[in-house]
Amino acid sequence: MGLLVVNTVHRDMTRWHSANAFLGEKSKYALLLVLLVSVFCASFWSAPVQAEDELNCVLCHKFRGLSRIDEEGNFRLFYINENLFMKGPHKRINCMDCHRDIEKIPHDPAKKVNCTTECHLLEPSGKKKFSHKPVAKILEKSVHGRFDEDGKPKEYQEDYPTCKSCHEQPLYRPLSFFKGVSSGVSRRGLGRCKTCHQTGDFAEDFYNHVTSRLQKTRESKEIVEICAKCHEDPAFQKRHGLDNVVASYKDTYHYKAIRFGSDRTADCVDCHIVYGESVHSVESMDSPTSATYKANIAQTCRNAECHHEAGEGIASYRVHVDYNNKEKNPMEYYMLKFFSGLMAAVLYFFIVVIFLELLRRLFPNFSFNSAERSGHAVTKPTTEGGE
Repeated sequence: MGLLVVNTVHRDMTRWHSANAFLGEKSKYALLLVLLVSVFCASFWSAPVQAEDELNCVLCHKFRGLSRIDEEGNFRLFYINENLFMKGPHKRINCMDCHRDIEKIPHDPAKKVNCTTECHLLEPSGKKKFSHKPVAKILEKSVHGRFDEDGKPKEYQEDYPTCKSCHEQPLYRPLSFFKGVSSGVSRRGLGRCKTCHQTGDFAEDFYNHVTSRLQKTRESKEIVEICAKCHEDPAFQKRHGLDNVVASYKDTYHYKAIRFGSDRTADCVDCHIVYGESVHSVESMDSPTSATYKANIAQTCRNAECHHEAGEGIASYRVHVDYNNKEKNPMEYYMLKFFSGLMAAVLYFFIVVIFLELLRRLFPNFSFNSAERSGHAVTKPTTEGGE
């Protein structure tokens, strides 16, 4: 009986170990399968953004290599950086608020976005849907508008800027907290807002938006480079009868300070926009309301951020002087020629002197006189007694 019990126990223990080993192998494979599924799901999971509420656009557009060659042979990149998008001014805008022609996935090639389309956001002061139409109207009335005063299209329509000509990456333009600390911009200020506005990210979103508008969103050097895209092009200058204002500006103290990193000196916008007005309202220098009109130049230079104590004489300073244009700037043209000739004459004079000095040091006994060169002095023979 005891032997039977021992055999039974031994058999049961063997079966238990076999089952445990089998389950152990199974559990390893099951764990590995769960791990693979988790990694696979994590690769397609992304932080929730507004775009995912509609068609989950970021599911495809988060891949860096998403691109194609369009019908005109241009390379088009469709990658969206989620982290930058969520820090930009459009993070609360749904994709379909701008891309209204997209209704399915996969979708057809998207049409060009119209920046004046009304958004779902409400403009707080008027309680109306937000739109960039007022900005577009200001731009059309400026010197950069595509139509003249009579409403007729101007010549060379392709030369006039659109929104994206200056705003190359409007989605990724950083807000105030990501540009550094400025006066009046602090977390303590945001804390005061959150005392009342406690729902969601309302206080932080609007605080970021307002404070980012209270300071420059671009460096001065970047502003100059954007203007130079058109105004530095010789063909563009010829079509519109303009001088190379970029080259003349880069010769001034203003640009030299900017080139060395200063943002406290005047760039294109500071001089060509009436102080306190929209940056889109650039006017011709012939317009009486322009910041660069002859009677307004002194006041433009005397704004609170520049030469606020300057007199009327500051208006006589000419920024855009083309020294090679004899018709428009005759005095500067001939002055440049005179000093260029004077400098060349002085330079070549000293080059000749240095060259002659070098010859004397290399050949100290050299002489153009044949007698001196032979080493014999020519003297008159004398006799005794003076005869």
